[in-house]
Amino acid sequence: MISDDNRLPKTVAGLFGVAGSLYARRAPLYLTLALIAFVVQFVVDVLLPKDEGLAVGLSIVLDGFLVAAVSIGVAFDLAAKPADWSTVLLAANERWGVVTLVGLVYQFVVSSLAPNVIGDAENTGYGFFSLPIVVFWGAIALAQVVAAIEPAKRQLLLPLLALGKGMAVGLRWTNIGRLVLLSLILVLPLFVEEGVMELLIGRHVADASFWGAVPFDALIVGPLQALTTVFYVDFLRKART
Repeated sequence: MISDDNRLPKTVAGLFGVAGSLYARRAPLYLTLALIAFVVQFVVDVLLPKDEGLAVGLSIVLDGFLVAAVSIGVAFDLAAKPADWSTVLLAANERWGVVTLVGLVYQFVVSSLAPNVIGDAENTGYGFFSLPIVVFWGAIALAQVVAAIEPAKRQLLLPLLALGKGMAVGLRWTNIGRLVLLSLILVLPLFVEEGVMELLIGRHVADASFWGAVPFDALIVGPLQALTTVFYVDFLRKART
């Protein structure tokens, strides 16, 4: 399933408007999924004995379903294809595992290279490394959209296809400018969460790692995925011209 890029405006402002309107169209569904993810993580992270590895893994798995549902819902709506909640949820369930696997790769890459973006001057090459790494993250983020909405005959090969196609499409010269913009938007939550967690830890707030990240994620993962999906479809269009 891939959406109809003929329905997209050609301006960046227009893409933002479309992404916002398409997210709002199914906002009750997306917000319900985000609320469920928040409640599950609250129970596991706050009420049960602490396990940092479990908390991180659970976040990736739950976000994987929300990401799949948003990308699929946006694709259906861009193509003007009728799809109720059950249709979107069934399609998301089918792609959940692949999207989660690609999300795991994305999180590994981000956590591995984060010191070169938000670290000290030596680690970031005095800022020289930061932008290329952030753009690389953005290209990998596109892979989750590919995993959710691209047709695939063999699910086992889809993670590799998603990573390869996401980077190949995003890093085409015609798409670099918009990829830079998208990448900078996607990386902003990392800085916000880092700052909030440091503030909460400094004030000795209990479960600072949860309160500094999970509520914020619940609010922004869906809208950002809608934006990423719209940009990906636009990248496909620009790559063909």
